[in-house]
Amino acid sequence: MIRARKAATTLMLAAWCTAALPCGRCVEDKVAAVYDHAELLRAEAAHHHVAFCVIEGNLPPGDSTQRDIVRAAEEARGVDRGSVRVSVDNPALSFSFDPARTSVERAVRMMNRRISALGLRLEPIRVMERTAELKSIGSTQTSRP
Repeated sequence: MIRARKAATTLMLAAWCTAALPCGRCVEDKVAAVYDHAELLRAEAAHHHVAFCVIEGNLPPGDSTQRDIVRAAEEARGVDRGSVRVSVDNPALSFSFDPARTSVERAVRMMNRRISALGLRLEPIRVMERTAELKSIGSTQTSRP
């Protein structure tokens, strides 16, 4: 009888509990969508920083859109070629850059000029100067302490 109650209770709890799924809207999900640890290590070794941005606007699916965004980002002064990561499913972008040649704000401004024709805009949300050290940009706050 006790076993049956435990089994029933466990079943009810399992039905009631759901797995934590990413919402796709919070800052952490945007960063995770374009996070590349190997790129972070390369950037850190070169004393470069990695920026994470939200892509705003109607982002049409497809490889050509992604290629256009990558091309526009890599043409910005100080951005490391081959470092750009884009997520179309969870609209976000990351790139590494040389802080001696440009700031994240200047790089994003140049990128925005190029992708505005696509009806898109980048909004920087985090910069990583060293592995495991995310810094907030502006008034954007993380939902975790």
